[in-house]
Amino acid sequence: MNKFEIHMHSTFSDGEFSPTKLVDIAKSNGVSVLCLTDHDTFEGIQEFLSAAKAEQIFAFPGIEITVRYRGFNLHLLAYFESAESLSDELSHEVMKMASRREQRMRELIGRINQVIPEKFRGTIDYENVRRAAEGVLARPHLAKEMVRLGIVPTTRDAFDRYLVEHNVERENLEMDNACKLIRECKGIPVLAHPGERSYSLYNPKSGRTYEDVPEMVEELKSFGLLGMECVYPYHERIGKVEYYKDLSRKFGLIITGSRDFHGSATYQSEHLLGGTKMSTEFLDQFKEVWAN
Repeated sequence: MNKFEIHMHSTFSDGEFSPTKLVDIAKSNGVSVLCLTDHDTFEGIQEFLSAAKAEQIFAFPGIEITVRYRGFNLHLLAYFESAESLSDELSHEVMKMASRREQRMRELIGRINQVIPEKFRGTIDYENVRRAAEGVLARPHLAKEMVRLGIVPTTRDAFDRYLVEHNVERENLEMDNACKLIRECKGIPVLAHPGERSYSLYNPKSGRTYEDVPEMVEELKSFGLLGMECVYPYHERIGKVEYYKDLSRKFGLIITGSRDFHGSATYQSEHLLGGTKMSTEFLDQFKEVWAN
């Protein structure tokens, strides 16, 4: 069985490692199929593809986009045959996403500076958070700065105590429009971690139960969704991998899987990259879409 990782993040979004280092880790782990899917940016793609080519690893570009659907947010993965297949329209929209992330970070820092202990208020500076990011800004960059300043002992504490409760929502691309832009590039829209605790179809705290999920998947397919990330660490822990596989089969969607590799940002060691246990049948299905 070939080893692969088609959902991973670099320093160009909220990952620990550069695109080149991710390829090095993949090589050490015996991974033969790779895709970089940074949040809301294509900035690391050229470095990633060049590094993979040098190591003779089959690689293709991707992205993970935060999209709006029925008033809540989901994560949408998109997979492309090559960098040349990316349209100007999609690239422009992705640049706008990065700009919205910057504005959101400024607002979030303003909020957090008001609720942290008084002796730290005003110490979180946007430029210091910005310097910690090579690409788009994300909450893990703010969490690291809070640890550096001594506000919290760990990045997990930053999220648990501040960054979830006081989060700033930004205006995101609507799901139907995102699928349209991706499909116009012969890209493959895949719903990321549909049952994970956040950014998921299933969310009982928000009133979305398992009975609601099939009807939503059917609608998403009508928008152009082609796949669903079924084999995923959280799905494995709660015993729902087969549930999402069955849903995918029912609606004719491509079944994918990943470790969603970030490195230390999500407490993952290097050996986990490429550790998903499933066949690479999805790759033949991807190639068929790209060819047509």
